[in-house]
Amino acid sequence: MKHPKILSLMMASVIAATGVLPAGAYAAVNGDFDGNGVLTSDDLALLQDHILAKKTLTSEQAKLADINGDGTVDVHDVAELRKLILKTDRDLQFKKDINRVDSSLIKDEIKKLAIDKGDVVVTSTSELKTELTKYFADSIVNNLLTKYDDKFFADSVLLLKPIYYDAAKYGGGTASVEKLSCGCDSSYAGVYTTGPTVDIGLNIRKEHDYNSQSLGVIPAGAKFNVTHGSANWGHVTYNGISGYVNMNFVTKVSSAAPVVQTPKSGQTIAIDSVKYSGGTVTVTAKEVVSANDKFVPAEVAQVVVPKKDYYANEAKWKVVTSTTTTTTTTTTTTTTTSCPYPLAQARLNVIGRDLKKAFNDCSNPNVMSYYGRKQDPNFPQDDKTSMQWYADYGFKNRKGNCYVMAAMFCEMAKLLGYDATQMSGTVSLGTGGRGPHSWVEIKINGTVYVFDPDCAWECLANGQPNRFAYYQVRYGSSGTWDYEKTGVVK
Repeated sequence: MKHPKILSLMMASVIAATGVLPAGAYAAVNGDFDGNGVLTSDDLALLQDHILAKKTLTSEQAKLADINGDGTVDVHDVAELRKLILKTDRDLQFKKDINRVDSSLIKDEIKKLAIDKGDVVVTSTSELKTELTKYFADSIVNNLLTKYDDKFFADSVLLLKPIYYDAAKYGGGTASVEKLSCGCDSSYAGVYTTGPTVDIGLNIRKEHDYNSQSLGVIPAGAKFNVTHGSANWGHVTYNGISGYVNMNFVTKVSSAAPVVQTPKSGQTIAIDSVKYSGGTVTVTAKEVVSANDKFVPAEVAQVVVPKKDYYANEAKWKVVTSTTTTTTTTTTTTTTTSCPYPLAQARLNVIGRDLKKAFNDCSNPNVMSYYGRKQDPNFPQDDKTSMQWYADYGFKNRKGNCYVMAAMFCEMAKLLGYDATQMSGTVSLGTGGRGPHSWVEIKINGTVYVFDPDCAWECLANGQPNRFAYYQVRYGSSGTWDYEKTGVVK
């Protein structure tokens, strides 16, 4: 759902609702008879019953009954406890419901109703009927009267919010391509699967950026929906995770039907919270639009608040509505995305877009020579420059040390859609002590793996057959080095 219009429904009242306070804040405080840190109308009822001799407080409860501290427990303490509850800011317990109403069941009066008008609190069936009859046909009125009968109003109060949507503004329009400000549009919508070069998984990125945080991974071969896209990025939600996937590594299975230009075809009011502060109840809600629902011209939103959470015989609700509208402008944007690692991209185009091929390419003594400070004192000290500097040096010169090899592989892994990070740290040396080292971490399906091109390079250079033992291994695995991390190469 897109483009919320925030509604703030302010109801000034005299109200005492359940006061949920920080844990321990009211332990052994007057009025909190059960010591659970919550002041409620139940505490007030217990105090009233004690004064009327209907119930007897325990000895511990009796110590908390002198609310005003005058040495006597009487009706003045009841009044003081009411004030104490009313001073407490809190979230109110509430239930919400939405009734969507077809055009045949509305009256002309609702068409005159502005989006920020019409909300009202009702406390009886007669009040409910009076308010509903203004806007809706008898079938709607009778349905809600059955739902909210006298028994309901014995325990609850009801906030109503009738809403009208002008079809010319909200529901009309023909199917068309929806363009977002990020440059993506709905022409790319459809069912996709991971591409043939994705052998482990496809990262869901936080931003339209190869380097942005990975929020999760779509397994290789899985199918998923793209709602909007471009040549580079697609908007997805997979297993409850929403973000962006690299469109270079997906294959389209089927297209989605085009959607109506924003605002889309369906609307509803989403009620977020009901809060009490300083004698005022605030109901926050959003007007949202959805392509999944058919268009209806009207709705009636309902918020139910338990009557025990306020003094019904004292409440005089005055509804004051203020509206803050967030306007979203749809623009057509031409976005030119340049590859952040052009040399790594060029190398992948030569060797093939595959993670293991990338690892082999930067860890093979037949194509990479070892080169570092021993060969050139002017070579940067370990971890004293950026990943891109190391990688560019390696791609241009086909030589380098562990930092260069790790940087080359890390850039190629990122371009292949993996959540890769170049690490800096130390490992044990054969001559004793520890020495500086760099390797790559890749997070796959929540598990961190080590990829160490330099170790693989040394294996082949020394005639050892197990060079790929350092391709996707866990920290502490048998036969691997004892890595000690000290930082990340930026």
